Amino acid sequence: MAAPLLSFLRSSHSLRHCRSRRVTHNELAFCRSSSTSVSSANSFVLSNVHEQAGVAILTMNRPPANSLSLEMNEAICTALKDIESNPKIQSVILASSNPTIFSAGLDVMEIMSPDDQRLPRFWNSLQQVYIDLYGSRLAIIAAIQGHSPAAGCMLAMACDYRVMYGGHNESTVDGKKRKNHIPTIGLNETQLGIAAPPWMGQLLVRTIGFRSAERALALGTLFPPMEALIEGLVDDVITEESFSPDADTIATLEKLLPEAIRNQAMSPVMQRAFQEAALYAKISPQARVASKLVTRSESLKEMLASRDEDTEHFCSFICHDTVQKNIKRYVEALKKKSK
Repeated sequence: MAAPLLSFLRSSHSLRHCRSRRVTHNELAFCRSSSTSVSSANSFVLSNVHEQAGVAILTMNRPPANSLSLEMNEAICTALKDIESNPKIQSVILASSNPTIFSAGLDVMEIMSPDDQRLPRFWNSLQQVYIDLYGSRLAIIAAIQGHSPAAGCMLAMACDYRVMYGGHNESTVDGKKRKNHIPTIGLNETQLGIAAPPWMGQLLVRTIGFRSAERALALGTLFPPMEALIEGLVDDVITEESFSPDADTIATLEKLLPEAIRNQAMSPVMQRAFQEAALYAKISPQARVASKLVTRSESLKEMLASRDEDTEHFCSFICHDTVQKNIKRYVEALKKKSK
């Protein structure tokens, strides 16, 4: 059920024109119809666009931790398709409504004692999230204000640029106390007794290099901000002290952000992410997407070719007795920690 990922550079062309020409496997973007916008207050994903700037914000909004369930994955893909259908939008910021968690990764309830019929659909939906993000015609900027383990790290790596919050110690700001918060990012699956799927592991290899990825995958390393920057896992680390607020950016974000998280307009990470998104939006769409194709098309082709095999392998692995015991042990540990 591979989507036509490698197709026409749709940036400045209508869907009608896209469908009228023959699609080749040496071109990138999507020839697909517009979908219904996912932007209501009760949605797992909120999407807002600023056509003048050419920038949109896609906000993950599944409390408490933006865990990736089947429905959450589908919501992300639907919202991204909807944004892509607007030819005036060239960049999108992927953000979280929770300032301390970007995404906690897979919803563990999807893989603990899984339903035989639902499990393949769930895994296919996660593959699609990766395909849609990594192969999007849009420049996608990850605004990582909180923790981003496992598949949450995958979401960030599938983007074009990653801005991470440097964190803060326990302090008082404007009369309000705030707890110590140092976000981390990485593929930590081995710490849970499972392994990152091959395509996710290879994404880490392409991002930080073979030896660093080999060790990080084996140990399940979660990198704090500055280590993530040194490894190349993120492109920028921002703190309140290192970033000067920009009044115009704040004003734009206040209009662009969903009402529920409008206070994040003051976040230095959101401001920096918007500046980067606006920079990408100014580049010729055809040239930008063609450049993206150079580095990503082969990996996307490999993913599409091995998708069914990957799903079969994952389902078999997850249902193994030892793996299920590890997952249940992890869930029990989480329950004890929350008490």
